[in-house]
Amino acid sequence: MGKNQEPPEGKRAALYVDGFNLYHPIHERNEPFLKWASLWKLGEIFCRPKGLDLVKVCFCTAVPQDDTGKRDRHNTFNAAQLASGVTIYKGHHVIDDTGKRSEKQSDINLALSLMMDAEDDLFDWAFLLSADSDQGATARFFSERHPKKALVGVAPFTKAVPDKVIPYCISHFVMTLDQLEEAVMPAFVPGLTGNLIRRPAEYGRPDGWVHPDDRPKKKPKA
Repeated sequence: MGKNQEPPEGKRAALYVDGFNLYHPIHERNEPFLKWASLWKLGEIFCRPKGLDLVKVCFCTAVPQDDTGKRDRHNTFNAAQLASGVTIYKGHHVIDDTGKRSEKQSDINLALSLMMDAEDDLFDWAFLLSADSDQGATARFFSERHPKKALVGVAPFTKAVPDKVIPYCISHFVMTLDQLEEAVMPAFVPGLTGNLIRRPAEYGRPDGWVHPDDRPKKKPKA
């Protein structure tokens, strides 16, 4: 446990996701099917050990406009997230003289969303999914302003919860590949208007991969 704090009595929980902090570790695995994951489901998985009730998932991201393939896949992913109840805040990209693309605003959108929802008393527990040390300031302000609410630091696999965030957290952990696999969505997701959102072909599951829900259950030891 990071700070000297008793767990809140309330069980309402919210998840705040730094989209690109999560995207890059997945992209580096070169297993694109893992990108087609439900952030709402991921939040429920995080809540499960503590018996918490997920009330909100906030996803801070930016859609690239210079690459139509990436743009279309990202928009399809966003539509699937919206259909499951995720709130999306979009930043933007800038491209420098070398052609390198940089995402802007996600970190501030994440910080503001967390703080505003705390001010509105939307949750008792907040999961902050980011490996960005800049969120140390967010964690400090949150802890000072809302000492009776709990902050849980979460890092994407291959990353670590920043040292500047940990002191203000009631607990922290690194998400696992198993948790991400459990959150992978089916090929078709019901949309908000009754339509079916089709998974991009690039995110198709590899041959032989079986969703954890469909794997044989292990028998308990006698």
